[in-house]
Amino acid sequence: MKKTLVVLAVLCGLVPAVQAADVAGTDVGITADLTFMSRYIWHGINKMGSSPVWQPSVDFDLGGGIGANLMASYANNSGHVNETEYAYTLYYGGSILENCFKTDYTLGWRYYDFIDMPSKGVDVQEVFVEMDMPQLLVGGLVPHINYYYVWQARSGRSTTDSLGDPLTVKSGSIVAVGFDYNFSIPEVPEAPMTFSWDIVYNDGAGPMDMKHDWTHMVWGLKAKMQCPLTGGAITPQLYYQNTLVDSVFAPKKDFLYGGISYSLKF
Repeated sequence: MKKTLVVLAVLCGLVPAVQAADVAGTDVGITADLTFMSRYIWHGINKMGSSPVWQPSVDFDLGGGIGANLMASYANNSGHVNETEYAYTLYYGGSILENCFKTDYTLGWRYYDFIDMPSKGVDVQEVFVEMDMPQLLVGGLVPHINYYYVWQARSGRSTTDSLGDPLTVKSGSIVAVGFDYNFSIPEVPEAPMTFSWDIVYNDGAGPMDMKHDWTHMVWGLKAKMQCPLTGGAITPQLYYQNTLVDSVFAPKKDFLYGGISYSLKF
């Protein structure tokens, strides 16, 4: 009940911010999204086993690069019901080096809240910087680098998941380096596609025995299509993770997973 009240407070707290932005003459954008994924992979870690996951979210673009996002992750398997996770994000985005090597960036803070378990020893926070360089290369190639610093939100006893594995995480940095390749197929020009590749270095963040190493690579392919009936966007996506290191709670196992998203802007 306490955590449910916190979630409601966060949502209610966004309402006056949206209203204030409207009063100030700023266009406020709201995007609702519903995503279904065959697995929940978080920074290379398979969080809910083989259970598919539903991930509804709502994003508030308050203008001037400032925004907020609320996303939930619900396992489709009853064995992981106590691992329901809410993620609250505040972010600011902008661009630098406009006349040279343009870099689009997003700075943010995120709180992962396991609403069905005590916060101590379970909830996680992270700050992040995500950067794309759309003018650095040609031919649709967009290199990017993302940095995350993860830490346990509240110290306390370790809590275990449905498999008996501890949910406590170690603090540390995670760096993902890669690129997106944007292209389209002549036969389907209305469905632009993106191929992505990333290699990730983990400085020990996450499970208690996580290695300080290049931990995994992720290959991805997605296509964004407009829905003529509702005006929203449908995005099927497919990913393959090549895991490079072995640990007890993040075993050296490759994953093929995918899903589909439907988003609608207001």
